[in-house]
Amino acid sequence: MIFQEEVVSNSSSASAVETAVDSAASQVTFIIVYVSILIFIVIVFLISFFFAYHKRKTNLLLQQAEERRRFEEELSNAQTEIQEQTLKNVSWELHDNVGQLLSVAKMQLNMVKPKIPEMVQDSFQEASNMLGEGLKEVRMLSRSLNTDYITRTGLKEALELEINRFKRLKFINIDYKLSGEPRDLDPKDEIIIFRIFQECFSNVVKYSRAQNLEISLKYNTENMIVMVKDDGIGFNPDETESGIGLTSMKSRADLIGAALKIDAAEDKGVSVLLDYPYKILANTN
Repeated sequence: MIFQEEVVSNSSSASAVETAVDSAASQVTFIIVYVSILIFIVIVFLISFFFAYHKRKTNLLLQQAEERRRFEEELSNAQTEIQEQTLKNVSWELHDNVGQLLSVAKMQLNMVKPKIPEMVQDSFQEASNMLGEGLKEVRMLSRSLNTDYITRTGLKEALELEINRFKRLKFINIDYKLSGEPRDLDPKDEIIIFRIFQECFSNVVKYSRAQNLEISLKYNTENMIVMVKDDGIGFNPDETESGIGLTSMKSRADLIGAALKIDAAEDKGVSVLLDYPYKILANTN
């Protein structure tokens, strides 16, 4: 009887121990699950915070970049407007002052021509003709500097006027090719494109020592390509990349959304190519 009571007692003790163990295991499991959930929540929070911070930082950087781009664009526009106004003022001065003075000088030469001795008539006529040619060049230069004239005539005519002016100066042999059907472009863009290649022509005359100059104007379906290539001494792009002229040309091309490519090497000439995508013109009617 006593043995049976001991067996029952031991059995009860074992059951109590098992219950305690199960309870402890349940508590450990609960703690593990709770801690795991807590860790998961913390990780999710940290990840969300990181992405939110990264997104906010990215948006801030994009905003700063956009503000910087707008500032640079406004600055470039302001510089371009100042340059165009300056060129227009120079154009007026050439036409109204220098042109008028040369015209008066031409008239006075014609008035005194009958009084010139026969033996110097040929020299006098040559001087008179040179003065007349100088007057024409001043007038042509005045037109090329005047933005109103470029706007009225269009890009093709303005470029051809500049090309013909250089041909008459006989500094260089020029081969000009036109292909495609000319079309109207944004007037402001036409002025900028013309100024880019006016700068290019000027650089060729001043620095290239070239004998020949190739110029092509090609109107495609979706874009216009202007290419200028000389056979001069060229230059090292690494040394001249930061030059004012090249920087100005590239800045102007960026303003109108055009791609400007300049290929140059010493003793191999220079090639300038501008790729201008057409824009939808606003209806002014």
